[in-house]
Amino acid sequence: MKNYYDILGVSEDASNEQIKKAFKDIAKKEHPDRGGNEAKFKEANEAYDTLKNSQKRHDYDTMRKFGSTQGGGQHPFFNEDIFGDFFSNFGNGDMDFGGRFNFTQGPGRARTFRSQQRGNRNVQVRMALSIKEAMMNNEKTINYKLPSGRDEYATVKIPAGVQHGVTFKFAGMGDDSIRNVPRGDLMVIMSVLDSDGYTRKGNDLHTDKTIDCFQAIRGHNFNLKTLDDKIINVKVPAGTQPGTVLAVKGRGMPVHKTVGIRGNLYVKIHVLIPQLSALDLKKIKDL
Repeated sequence: MKNYYDILGVSEDASNEQIKKAFKDIAKKEHPDRGGNEAKFKEANEAYDTLKNSQKRHDYDTMRKFGSTQGGGQHPFFNEDIFGDFFSNFGNGDMDFGGRFNFTQGPGRARTFRSQQRGNRNVQVRMALSIKEAMMNNEKTINYKLPSGRDEYATVKIPAGVQHGVTFKFAGMGDDSIRNVPRGDLMVIMSVLDSDGYTRKGNDLHTDKTIDCFQAIRGHNFNLKTLDDKIINVKVPAGTQPGTVLAVKGRGMPVHKTVGIRGNLYVKIHVLIPQLSALDLKKIKDL
């Protein structure tokens, strides 16, 4: 997986200010509107979007830590401490599934903590998904270890369009160390990370495209490969200004729990201004 720290040229313990400054320096040099390298700009933007957000950074760091032991470049499940009683207090957007469930991807180790009331503990794991993975239905399997030391397996079905932070609750799949007491629950929390030059805002997707000044003046059509591997044609009207955002309706993320409804795709246009020699400038003035 990409090393976002190397991309921005910062250490892994860099502060938010250091990360922000590093991104600004790269943006000044590589911004497409200034004749920079569009691919490097997109890569830096993707890295910054993840590292500037404390939760996404935590998810990314954990994914890198455990990812080194995973095969095939898969995203691991990773632990997150549980504080409080998840039986009685569960946040909005959570989904309750009785009994066994389906969803996974590589082995994961889950850390557990005693809930406020006496009883078996809940087990919480967090799963990192790319936007592309979250765009379609997925089925993955986890291997997690209970406090008793026993390995447990679970399969999770991930619905298309799943949102960042959504929690799937599986009753009776957690700790079973204390006898004659109901088992704790298993909580699987989704972390959806930006990838492939796309960022997500709700059900909408955002990306960038660089064209030259002549294409902006005359108008231009270009093909764009979407995250679901479709090729769409985007029309740039004549006279398009730098920073113009073009909307492509219905090409964003699937809307969770709906059929055939998707968000929009927004493409921000960057216009590359060529560097002109003194002779070129004189010719333009003489026109």
